[in-house]
Amino acid sequence: MTAVDIPSTASGSENPAIGEDQSDGREKKRTRSRNGCLVCRSRRLKCDLDKPECQRCVNYGAECVYPEKKAFNHSIVAEKLSKRHKSKRENGDNPKDEPPNILSSYNTTNSLQLIDPSSSKPIHETEPSQYQHQNQHQHQNQTQVIQHIQHNHSQPTMAFLPQPLTPLSTPLPVPTPSSTGQTLWVPHPTPLVQQMDAVELLMALCRDTRMGQFFGGPLDPPEFLRKMFPVEEDLRCFHHALTYSLSILVVEEEPNPWVDHVARLFLVPTGETPLSSEALKQGILAMGAIHLSVLEARGSVASSSGRTRELGLAYRWEAVKLLRQAKDIPKEIESDAFLASTVILSCDDVLGANPHWREVIRLGLLSVKARGGCERILYPDDPIPGADPIISPILNQANKPVSPLLRCLIETLVITDVGCSLSTGDLTVVLTDSSTWWERLAPADPNESDSIESTWGMHRSIPRLMTRTLNLVCESRDLDRQSFFDSDGDETIIHTSGLALLWVEEKTRWRQNLKLKINELRRDMEEWIINIPSTLKRKRTHDGSLAAWHGFQILILKDLMRLPRSNIDIQKSADTVLDICSQVGDKVEWMNFSLLITCTALISPLQRQRAREVLRWFRVQSCYEIDVLESVAEECWKRIDDGLDDEACSWREILLEMGCSVLLG
Repeated sequence: MTAVDIPSTASGSENPAIGEDQSDGREKKRTRSRNGCLVCRSRRLKCDLDKPECQRCVNYGAECVYPEKKAFNHSIVAEKLSKRHKSKRENGDNPKDEPPNILSSYNTTNSLQLIDPSSSKPIHETEPSQYQHQNQHQHQNQTQVIQHIQHNHSQPTMAFLPQPLTPLSTPLPVPTPSSTGQTLWVPHPTPLVQQMDAVELLMALCRDTRMGQFFGGPLDPPEFLRKMFPVEEDLRCFHHALTYSLSILVVEEEPNPWVDHVARLFLVPTGETPLSSEALKQGILAMGAIHLSVLEARGSVASSSGRTRELGLAYRWEAVKLLRQAKDIPKEIESDAFLASTVILSCDDVLGANPHWREVIRLGLLSVKARGGCERILYPDDPIPGADPIISPILNQANKPVSPLLRCLIETLVITDVGCSLSTGDLTVVLTDSSTWWERLAPADPNESDSIESTWGMHRSIPRLMTRTLNLVCESRDLDRQSFFDSDGDETIIHTSGLALLWVEEKTRWRQNLKLKINELRRDMEEWIINIPSTLKRKRTHDGSLAAWHGFQILILKDLMRLPRSNIDIQKSADTVLDICSQVGDKVEWMNFSLLITCTALISPLQRQRAREVLRWFRVQSCYEIDVLESVAEECWKRIDDGLDDEACSWREILLEMGCSVLLG
């Protein structure tokens, strides 16, 4: 059985890093591919750094160019901000969900200075004494966390309780009405919080350094971030998360709701939910650390000998600890920051292949329940069911646009729930057959871009087909267990007990109802493949939708219709998914579901070799979750060849027996 390379939570020891040679038991020293040529970076390959041309470019006759590393330029960023704000004024664009940034003054000739309105002096000229003490205290807390990780290298990584990385007792800025009626953000007199008012500058920086630019010319963290994150590890992980890691949660990076809306919840906090805001911050730091640890293992960035991976687990542990406290406080658990924390941590658990993911899912569902369900969260101004329409003042506000933040969180919760059902075989609980809010999120104008297409790269109707399929598979498995000792399910058997007869009749109705739902699903699947693909204009949406359709078609044929893997329709769908995955391009987000299902249906050596090539390509775009997928695929093929039954060859059975039942994604 192939070992799975996942972050171990039972031991501080490191698993072999991806792509490392272990011939003599020592880790092979790697150069920094981040300093490599543009050709190697564009292909996500390790460059040998030979000058004037690397060996790979020589072999392929490519032009070898080494980019000059860019430094953070205040003037360029200020100029871009000026143009952006000017464009907004000309278009009359004044986002209501984002507080205006009135506390930053940009010096386009020398350096950027942030002004403290209370003193009319740049921040670095204000009295430092009490603030230095707070920063020193925070630095000491974080240094203790890092030292604890190093000192307890052989101890269970998730077992320690690190000190909070930021003192939660520090007051946060509160909104104050201005003479114009708008809300002005008054800074708390500490350098840490004053820098939060530079969020617009940070957003501009992140928008200019997305995934496509990370390898082509990475920027160093700007100096103003160092006051918010005085500890170097925190700064590195945060900067990496916002300039790169968050881009792997979406298929279209502009606009990115994780950068534009979710990150703001802790960058510009209200002060009402300090626990949840801090948990969200730790969750984003964890994502940056997890992603960095993958790049370190692959030689793309300087190695920290596993320290970054452990640091990511420490961030995650701190976030979960804060959420455990916050769940008992109504204002906290009903906040957007709490829900956002659980969603980002679930994404962390997918990317980190963390087997301890269930508590975070439960906390997220608890938050949704506390807020009245998904529909109430998305449409808080809808009339309350049963309310008197005469006295209900909110009837005229039912069509108010959905918050882009809440749209991002709830839609991500849906796809996470799909992964949860795939991992456990349980029913989906977020998007159910009776849910009506999902279709309401679709744009009224069919020519308008749908958030699902921008985020997941698939048509909005696909998740509905996914959840219906998974729920029917779960129901079918339950019925099989209930009927296991029946004689082939024959309801004509004579029973001497009246109670037994009633139970047989109940199972008969259950089975008939299940068949009707399966037939209805198959009709809807056929209608979809006939009518929808021709309407999909974006290539990534077309690819993602078709791959998902064929993947779940395999589930229907194999798990619901009980057809063998050799069935011609199953094999056609499997080949189609491999064709799509082999040419989908760089953005492979949310295609692992389809690829995993397909791998469990492959029977020929040629198909499996194609799947291995696709997995190798997906590897450069994925994190630790791809290691799990590869291991499951290889073990499944081995079991198929050995003649094991379908249950033993399922990914759920394999994950359980491997001892790494992770959240699939």
